Amino acid sequence: MNASTAAPDSTAPQDLSIEALAARSGVTVRNIRAYTTSGLLPPPRLQGRLGLYGPDHVQRLALIRELREQGFGIEAIRRIFTRAPASTWPDLLAVARSVSGSLFAEETPVVVSAQALATKWQGQMTPALLGRATRAGLMRELPDGQVQVLSPALGQVAEQLAALGLPLEAVIGMQETMVRTLRTVARRWLRTLADSLLSGDTLDAGRAAQLLEKARPLATGAVQAAFPVILQQELDALLHKTA
Repeated sequence: MNASTAAPDSTAPQDLSIEALAARSGVTVRNIRAYTTSGLLPPPRLQGRLGLYGPDHVQRLALIRELREQGFGIEAIRRIFTRAPASTWPDLLAVARSVSGSLFAEETPVVVSAQALATKWQGQMTPALLGRATRAGLMRELPDGQVQVLSPALGQVAEQLAALGLPLEAVIGMQETMVRTLRTVARRWLRTLADSLLSGDTLDAGRAAQLLEKARPLATGAVQAAFPVILQQELDALLHKTA
């Protein structure tokens, strides 16, 4: 058989096995199979018994990973893929990366040693209280006895409350309550934004980027405006009860 009649190699240079796709994308083989089963990822092209994945799989998997890291559920991602043409995926990926790049964070966390925290709080920062602050999302315990304070400003508020005579346990309790409440508000806020973005027949990546960019100042402004009003209402109610 001469070269002109030889069977062509049907494996394109960019074709990847599932193991190679996992290595390139950083997504485990198990999760790739799960995404395929759930319909988020199209099945591979079969060559004999070998499944081969192409550039579209790589691009889609990158977007799935970014969206999953942002907390999007499987159904929400499926709706995005249904309503967003493949041509908009690079824009959507850029939006997802902008979110993961601390779109809503205004502070730079600081790292201190657990011993330094204990010294600052004169022994009040016990391992139990540190655990509570960590579970509340105020701090993150790092290796080698280091602690990342996610909001230095909240740390300063805690110090000022302590200077007024409140014990650290009471201060952390107040911040735990605040975080739980604000987390509920944030989830509702983001869910409303997501529902708005996914309400049409197609998803406009440009509109998504603009909406998310403006969401942070609007959300923080709403909380800052509402809290003093609510605080005054609660104070008035408390004074009325004790009158």
